[in-house]
Amino acid sequence: MSEEMEFPKPTAEHNKLREHAGTWKVHSTFYMDPNPETPPMEVEAKETIEMFGDFWTSSVYESDFMGQPFQGRSTLGYDPETKEYVSTWIDTMSPTFFHFRGNFKGDTLEMKGRAFDCMMKRDTNYRTTELHKSPDERVFEMYMEMPDGNEFKMMSHVYKRA
Repeated sequence: MSEEMEFPKPTAEHNKLREHAGTWKVHSTFYMDPNPETPPMEVEAKETIEMFGDFWTSSVYESDFMGQPFQGRSTLGYDPETKEYVSTWIDTMSPTFFHFRGNFKGDTLEMKGRAFDCMMKRDTNYRTTELHKSPDERVFEMYMEMPDGNEFKMMSHVYKRA
């Protein structure tokens, strides 16, 4: 390698990711059915988010879901080439790999992705929003596109710094 080679430096967008680092108490609400008469399932969870170098966060989400231990892992970073935030998600109850891209609109990070839905047995469009209310509180929501083209709110998570 040349002595003159410069490694990438974190951008303002990368530095913004540091706000996520820490331990969070999470109140999660899961909407199991588009029928508004079906009550949602609510659980308390914990998410631990760490910086992975200067460019990424890595998180572990932990709760009990439907009587089973549940764990999810995600990454979040910023791609300076495409000028988009990028995120991944995997969990212990699904073989599906989620990949999202998006940007901030004001205080809200909106991301979109496409993944296989195990229940409907088809590729589905997904959208997430994450409102940054303060350095110590965030609200995350996830939506899926139904076969009729309408969105269904699958879940919401209210994060408070522990």
